[in-house]
Amino acid sequence: MTSVRWVRVFVLTLWLAAAGAESAWAAPSEPPDEFIKTLSHEAISSLTHGGISTEERERRFRDLFTKNFDVPGIGQFVLGLYWRRATPEQRREFLKLFEDFVVRSYAKQFGEYSGDEFRTSQIIRVSETDTLVSSQLRPTAEKQFVRVDWRVRSVNSAYKIVDVVVEGISMSVTHRDEFASVIRSSGGTVDGLIAALRKKTQ
Repeated sequence: MTSVRWVRVFVLTLWLAAAGAESAWAAPSEPPDEFIKTLSHEAISSLTHGGISTEERERRFRDLFTKNFDVPGIGQFVLGLYWRRATPEQRREFLKLFEDFVVRSYAKQFGEYSGDEFRTSQIIRVSETDTLVSSQLRPTAEKQFVRVDWRVRSVNSAYKIVDVVVEGISMSVTHRDEFASVIRSSGGTVDGLIAALRKKTQ
């Protein structure tokens, strides 16, 4: 598996692509780079243990995902312009299947993860609520460090990751483009994407 793919697997544990999330600003008690460090260490320690079952790894992954990330915001962004066209029923089903898709697709790959080197570097304040935290991750001992940039937002006195860029590739934009392609190839309706996600998560 390539370095970038390993990093994407790791990033999905920490990923929040909730662009446009709105909330009153209040500063969390810890700096944003410490938030990233703590969450990354928790992900590695809880998901890469070889002695846990697939079901337990998926449960732990889902807990991290739903506890720390704005799943509705993620879903709205990756669905893009099709979110406005979707009915309330389609939105609800898509969000449920999207969560299942992320958990099913990526949690199992942590069983093969062997990297444990993660370090943060530059921190840039980009707005009143948002900070960009640059970091480096080595997915395996044999691989080079890969750059990962995190856009961290202060939401209700806590941090949320609103975008992640791996070696210049935005995770949020990547998934939005993938889903748009599926929708276009399925007649331009959200039902086509829902059917594809349902098939992948059965």
